[in-house]
Amino acid sequence: MILNSLNVFYKKHARWIPIVSFLLGFLFDIAVLKRVDELSVIIQQAIYLMISASFIGFELVEHLGVEIHPPKLFLKVWKYREFLLHFLLGTLLNSYAIFYFKSASALTSFLFIAILIAVLMVNEFLRFGKSQTQVHVALLSLCLISYFVSLAPIVLGFIGIVPFLSAMVVSIIVFYGYTQILKPKLVSHPKLLKTHLFYPFLAIQITFVILYFTHVIPPVPLSVKYMGIFHGAEKKDSGYELSFINSDWKFWDLGDKNFLARPGDVIYCYVQIFSPARFSDQLQVRWLYSDARKGWMSSDAIRLPVTGGREEGYRIVTRKSNYQPGFWRVQIETLDNHEIGRINFKVVSDETTSEREIQTLFKE
Repeated sequence: MILNSLNVFYKKHARWIPIVSFLLGFLFDIAVLKRVDELSVIIQQAIYLMISASFIGFELVEHLGVEIHPPKLFLKVWKYREFLLHFLLGTLLNSYAIFYFKSASALTSFLFIAILIAVLMVNEFLRFGKSQTQVHVALLSLCLISYFVSLAPIVLGFIGIVPFLSAMVVSIIVFYGYTQILKPKLVSHPKLLKTHLFYPFLAIQITFVILYFTHVIPPVPLSVKYMGIFHGAEKKDSGYELSFINSDWKFWDLGDKNFLARPGDVIYCYVQIFSPARFSDQLQVRWLYSDARKGWMSSDAIRLPVTGGREEGYRIVTRKSNYQPGFWRVQIETLDNHEIGRINFKVVSDETTSEREIQTLFKE
């Protein structure tokens, strides 16, 4: 009775099903997704990938006119597998969009996020007829590669070209195993293996490599949780006491993004960076000055160690005493120059001699 009612409801509102699956996947992901290195998140994504791959495999076999006989346990819900596939792929793409967004800083990285969201919308709202399976394989490939790209630094404990290439190799091995499982079913149609499996995967793989080496892909799983400019940064027992001089009307801006500089003042940049547990690597903090004719000029690039485990993020403090008035920027980068975060601020000469009102902010 209940299933019949659901079937009637499903047919009546079929055109709204993709939108509902998209919203459910997005809301579900927001509710459960916390840290990229949580074991439950890693296992959940692996299960979603396997189930999605199974559905797409069945979809591919159906192209040959072969009738699929699902286990009796799934017989009554089998007709809803497309909804489930879109829900799973949507949830996976949501997860990676969130992870990439947290690690994105440069404009090119945000363009990558925009493309990823566009792909997510394509998955939910467009149909491609006979090419639908190829689109599903491409989306599965994107999710598979993103999964290993985010997992490799967690397992290896550092970030860079070695974890990235390792992730690429592992994704190729896993996808090859997937094709070998499907090959007996498609032995009489070898062309289908190329057009519906190999080509979509290869296209995503090549695109990902190009985007990585052009610094478009954000450096997952690292992300900047907080970044600020201050007049002082003093380490206490449980954190840092940060001091700043703020204008009266900018009560919301707790920091010195408009740095009023008097002789002897030192600029402090305080950063909190999320990194996975058991992570141990180096990052570089780059100070840049905006030259009127030459644009952004690198002033210093300081290498600092970063370890993982703190929920609030690993704390980094750098200082600069040799500077000039004008526009400045501090960038947090990996050693292969992938940008994690940045902050822009302005240095203004303070010609006054009156006593300054120092405000403080405490960060654990």
